Amino acid sequence: MKTKTHKILTGGLLVVTVILCFFQIRYSFFRDKGKTVYPELNALADSVRLQYVPDRRDNVYEIKVVKYDGLPVVKGITSVAEAKAALMERIRKIQAKAVDSVVVLPAAAVGEKVYGVINVSVADTRTGADYSAEMATQLLLGAPVEILQPAGYWWRIKSIEKYVAWITGSSLVRMTRKEFNQWTSAPKIIFTDACGFAYETPNEQQQRVSDLVFGNQLKYEGESGNYYKTSYPDGRTAYVPKRQSKRYEDWLTSLRLTEESIVEQALMLKGIPYVWGGTSVKGMDCSGFSKTVYQMHGIILRRDASQQALTGIPVDISNGYDNLRPGDLLFFGKKASGGKKERVRHVAIYKGNKEFIHAAGYITINSLDPASPVYDEGNTREFIRAARIIGAVGTEGIGQMQ
Repeated sequence: MKTKTHKILTGGLLVVTVILCFFQIRYSFFRDKGKTVYPELNALADSVRLQYVPDRRDNVYEIKVVKYDGLPVVKGITSVAEAKAALMERIRKIQAKAVDSVVVLPAAAVGEKVYGVINVSVADTRTGADYSAEMATQLLLGAPVEILQPAGYWWRIKSIEKYVAWITGSSLVRMTRKEFNQWTSAPKIIFTDACGFAYETPNEQQQRVSDLVFGNQLKYEGESGNYYKTSYPDGRTAYVPKRQSKRYEDWLTSLRLTEESIVEQALMLKGIPYVWGGTSVKGMDCSGFSKTVYQMHGIILRRDASQQALTGIPVDISNGYDNLRPGDLLFFGKKASGGKKERVRHVAIYKGNKEFIHAAGYITINSLDPASPVYDEGNTREFIRAARIIGAVGTEGIGQMQ
């Protein structure tokens, strides 16, 4: 005979069992609803990425195929419209009812302001839309960008070097195509000193508007004695000392790309600290250093060492260093072997006499010569290739500032 307590316990267990079953069913439903269950189609999506976006630093391709309501759904984002078209064509040959849910950037939420101009002396960008994300690169005041995608306070952008990263909204001014064209076509000044300031009036004893570093560009608005009157992308006006700047077109025509000038500019940056992702005189990483030195000559290099290694004129180092010339880029890493691909981890600028200048803790000089007091054994052991930029301007990955 069942007691009252026994009945209560039995009823309670039944209720608990029903609740557990309910949550198990719900868990199973939601687990399967977005689960990737099309290995063949996802392998196809990966193959299209490798074809159209082999380097994810250059473009966005975040696409996968999931199951939803019994159908394959191709979902995600890409900045390459051709990649989406090719993928959907190939998938529908296998699954005719596949649903297209891929957004081609720029996203609709960007609106008409699909361009931007950097509005601070040095803007940090990151690999994700968060301050905790790794530094990607730095962009300088006046630099143009494409706006791809919003994420709250952050914007995904693509730089003139074709580098994709995230930036805070306060670091740039978003513009329509018309506004952007007006900015880019307007006369500019470029700050040519290592660092300095812009002022509210043509007087260095007065209030500063902002700091400035080499490469910063502002709109030219006129002159006042020893100062250029300028304006920022957001409309602020300021006065910049002429002794630290030039009219942009005058600066461009004055440039001479020579072995001597490359080394001279590189040496002027000695002592600047190493900063991962840095491309300014506030701090540089190895490829940021080589990029900055060539930017000082009006040349636009790719952002990272592994990207720069794929450009320029190859220099034969198989029998020693005699073929190297000052200004050449030296690349260090691991050679391809045992089925593993080559891995470039570091870049330096050749100074001559077996010495090179690079960012290692700070911008410094080291040598490939074991007899030198500044011999760098580790990098010498992993010196795998060299490339010449002089004579290669206009080839793939080596652009010229306009």
